[in-house]
Amino acid sequence: MILITGATGFIGSHTARAVRDRGHEVLAVSRYDWRDEARFVLGAELPELARVHTGDPAALETLVEERRPDAIIHLDAFVNPVALRDDPARAVEANVEPTLALLELSRRYGVGRFVLASTVAVLPSIRYEPIDAAHPLVTPREGPAGGFYGVSKAVSEILALGYADAFPLDVRIIRPSAVYGFGMQWPIGVKPVVEGIVEGREVEIPTSGPPRDFTPVEDVAAIFAAAADCPADADRVFFAATGLPLTTPAEYLDVVRTTFPDARIRTVDEDADPAGVESRYRGVVDMSPARDQLGVEPAFATLGDGLRHYAEQYRRFRGAP
Repeated sequence: MILITGATGFIGSHTARAVRDRGHEVLAVSRYDWRDEARFVLGAELPELARVHTGDPAALETLVEERRPDAIIHLDAFVNPVALRDDPARAVEANVEPTLALLELSRRYGVGRFVLASTVAVLPSIRYEPIDAAHPLVTPREGPAGGFYGVSKAVSEILALGYADAFPLDVRIIRPSAVYGFGMQWPIGVKPVVEGIVEGREVEIPTSGPPRDFTPVEDVAAIFAAAADCPADADRVFFAATGLPLTTPAEYLDVVRTTFPDARIRTVDEDADPAGVESRYRGVVDMSPARDQLGVEPAFATLGDGLRHYAEQYRRFRGAP
């Protein structure tokens, strides 16, 4: 049985489905009930849900002690680089402390595999491309470029790797990049566009900003699920990205126009990343380890295909023709 924290959320619900599709029993953990979008992703057969807050160590211990999962996928986190930019205490409380608690519970109660959701925001300014797991997190003058969100995830990574070295706990770390798809909550310029087009509204697309990855949630979920049962000799750190050149705002606009030719689009002279929190740590990622060691191939050939699939899912979710 695989315990998944944050399972009622965006990536969590898709990961729960991917894990279930690999033949594993899923124990979903979340402080929240199932969102309607998560119910749609998972279908009628919802996994068992334990309403536990990952910030409650006693409740976590009771759950892990009673259920003794074979593996834990820790997805629950406060994912908001802008909000955490000047709030290090909240970053530690929300992202580091629950990770440490779950690592310690995994050690004490014999959990065999611990999969940690990290982020590309642990990276400093990119030193080379394609980016691989050997890329440094710390340089002589710089740490994670994703602010205290990136710092909190880098600390969590180091803790997880420390546990893997010190104890018989097999650890895998996954670093997603700019995940999009049905059920997403963090807009990143995709949610209001795709869902607005399906709803027949005029949508706005910024014309400036840094290039970025657009990674389908289906790929990210597949990587998390594969990491939970991959061979013990696989790498410990993987990225979950496209491996393709980054997409500029102008290119994204062209893709949207081509994919949805009837869409009503208004361009706005705004920066897609006004806070500048994403510019430094984005780059082309080497995805060959995920393909070669985890057996995960991209779900879609192009960004347009992924956006079209998102729109189709959202249309079915709304019951629209």
